[in-house]
Amino acid sequence: MTKLAATVHPASGHFLAAAVAILFLCAGTAVGQATWPVEVLIPEALSVRAPEDAIQFDFSESYPPLEFLARYSRVTLPLQLHSSLEGVWTVSLEISDITDDSGTRLIPASQVYYRVNGGNWLQADGFAAVIHTQSGPTFGWFELSIEFAVELNGTEQAGDYRLETIFTAQSETF
Repeated sequence: MTKLAATVHPASGHFLAAAVAILFLCAGTAVGQATWPVEVLIPEALSVRAPEDAIQFDFSESYPPLEFLARYSRVTLPLQLHSSLEGVWTVSLEISDITDDSGTRLIPASQVYYRVNGGNWLQADGFAAVIHTQSGPTFGWFELSIEFAVELNGTEQAGDYRLETIFTAQSETF
C-alpha cells in the first residue's frame, strides 16, 4: 500500500484540484464510458388552425342600403398553417350556402365573396377552391388573412343566418 502525503493550503485556488488528484490516485485510474444513441423523429405534419369564434356579419347599423346589390361586412379570419413537409401542399376553402338553424338555404354561396391577404375578391360557388400553394416547410406557424363579404340583393328575409367554411390542407402526391 502506498502512502500519499499532500499539503494544500485551503485558501489556495488549487485546493479542489489537489483533492480531486488525490482521489484519482487512491481510487486508481480506471475510466468507463458508454454511448447511447438518441433518435429524434419529427413527423411529417400539415396542420390548420383558425379561431373558434363564429364568423359574424352584422348588418343592423347600415341596413337597408341606399341601393341593392350591396356588399356588406368584410369580416377577417386569421388562418394559421404549419407544415414540416418537403413537398408541395395546398390549402383549399369551401364556402357553403348561408342557412338558418334548420338548414334552410337563405342565401346561396354565390353571394359570398372572399379574398386572401388583400388580393382580388373571388366569388364562392359552394365548391372547394385552392387559396394557397406552398412547397416545403413553414418554419413555424404561417398566417393567411382571409376576408369575407356578403352581397345582398334585397330579397333576403330577416333572421339569423349561418355561414360554414371548410379549410382543407393536403399534400400533393405525384
